Parts: sequence; C-alpha cells; structure tokens
Amino acid sequence: MLVEVKNLVKRYKDVLAVDNVSLSIEEGEILGLLGPNGAGKTTTINAMIGLTRPDSGEILIFSKNFKEHELEIKRDLGVVPQDIAIFEDLTAYENLSYFGKLYGLKGALLKERVEEALEFTGLLDKQKQYPKKFSNGMKRRLNIACARPSPSSEADYHG
Repeated sequence: MLVEVKNLVKRYKDVLAVDNVSLSIEEGEILGLLGPNGAGKTTTINAMIGLTRPDSGEILIFSKNFKEHELEIKRDLGVVPQDIAIFEDLTAYENLSYFGKLYGLKGALLKERVEEALEFTGLLDKQKQYPKKFSNGMKRRLNIACARPSPSSEADYHG
C-alpha cells in the first residue's frame, strides 16, 4: 500500500474541514480528489504531505506511520503544486540542477538524476532550452521532473 488514510479529521477553529476521510492508494493506481470549493481536498493533501497536522486519524505512506517517520517519508515524496513552479530564465537542465541541489545532490549523482528526470519526462532533447518557450504541457512535465530527484537510497543525499 502506497498511501492509507484512516478517519482523518481536521478542524480550523469552528470549521470542520475534513470529516473522517479514509482512502487508500495502491501502486499503479491514480486517485483524483473531486468536490466543490471547501470540501477538504487541499486540507487532506496537505495532511498527507505534512503541511498541516490532522486533529485525529492515521496516515500511512509507504506502509509507515507518518507521525513516527515524518522526515524519512518526506525525503521520498515529491510535490507538484497546482501552479507551475519553475524558473523561466533557467534552462530545463539548470532548473533540474537547481532543485536537485536543494535536495542535497551534487557531482556525478546530481548529473545522473537530472538526466534521468529529463529522459523520464521526455525533455532530454529540450534540456538547453528555456521554459518560457515551452508549451504549458512541457512546463508541467518540467515541473514534475523538478518535484523530486528520485534518489535510490538515503545514502544518495549525503554522497
């Protein structure tokens, strides 16, 4: 099980934002959270990635309890915001290199991860181009590539 949320509850003062939400996501599945504004979609996601603390409930990511393994889990998560979060005045390669360095990658490992991300997202042939010239879809793919440099182990962060 990649993600399991059990009876998640989150209140903001007198507002019940999330009311006993339970869900699970297995490898290979895609889940969409749909609903009107104020339904608790963003609050649920924010609790799942550690940006907000739930009032009650349990969150398991990669079969690990989020409360007990928060730092370890966060190292393995990548988040792509709704709004594009890339630098238009850096090339695709430079964007990935910048974000990889934020994750603590350097040297040959950084170069390897950048090239893997470019290949994975189909942007290898665009690596020297600036995103300001990209289509919206290409910008989104670059944003996904920047979300996480895909280290294969914790040792990759410190090598």
